[in-house]
Amino acid sequence: MNLLRTCFIVGLLLCGAVMAAPADKRIAISVDDLPLANQRPLSLADKQAQTERMLAALRKHQVPAIGFVNEDRLQVRGEVDGHISLLQRWLDAGMELGNHGYGHLSMQKTPLDQYQDAVLRGDVVLRSLLVPRGQAPRYWRHPYLQTGKSDEETAQFEAFLARRGYRVAPVTVEHDDYVFACVYERADAAGKRRTLEAYLPHLDLALDAYERMSQELFARQIPQILLIHANEINADSLDATLQRLRERGYRFITLDEALADPAYASPTAASKQFGSSWLARWARALNKKLSVYGQPDPSGWVAERYAAECR
Repeated sequence: MNLLRTCFIVGLLLCGAVMAAPADKRIAISVDDLPLANQRPLSLADKQAQTERMLAALRKHQVPAIGFVNEDRLQVRGEVDGHISLLQRWLDAGMELGNHGYGHLSMQKTPLDQYQDAVLRGDVVLRSLLVPRGQAPRYWRHPYLQTGKSDEETAQFEAFLARRGYRVAPVTVEHDDYVFACVYERADAAGKRRTLEAYLPHLDLALDAYERMSQELFARQIPQILLIHANEINADSLDATLQRLRERGYRFITLDEALADPAYASPTAASKQFGSSWLARWARALNKKLSVYGQPDPSGWVAERYAAECR
């Protein structure tokens, strides 16, 4: 009897241990607007330094990131080769590069034929860098995450992408880093420190929301895909961002690995004007109500400074 009772208790303990096991939290890191998206003019030397800081953080945390290129950002008079070399640094660091379009056009405002032309113009240099490495661009990231004015346009565009060997790169997590980036660029040293102090807490709020959305929609933590931008604030804080993700239990995976999860086969509809997280798109397509539909907007002095200086 004692033996049976002991076995029963051990079984309960083992069951409890399994139930209490932490979720397998995985995240792919994607960086938009390469080579850099700073709003104020920067020297090539400054851009090189910011690029190296971002890559150093990615290497330190062994992150297999993908960067999405706007080739129009390479067209700086007298410095085209220097800007192309920034992309080469990403490849030399073992990162993948994808296409983000020439001119960062809005799909909501651009006729489809012109938008498709931006795809073609957006991978001329990209292909020239990848082909000698035995590679080709594989992923397309929609500017503004706008995926079409209608389901018909979305289907037509994605068929065009497939003919070019592209697959859409979704986003499940973003945290308005462009708001903080604009405030950060315009701040003095003290203002930059203050902005950074608000930046990571806002990332935590966003992750709380998207983790809840994943749990409510799929009853588990799916592999997430984080969107950030290549800019000064991320050059200065990416190490801390990646460390925060580790502390929250995430391990870093490739975009390929994230998209292998069956969640990414869930249906979506055309975004129309507002490009939201794919988690919100899946919820709408599946007609499933969630308690939250995205990250909270930045608030307080950051929001006030952004409204006053950046809009």
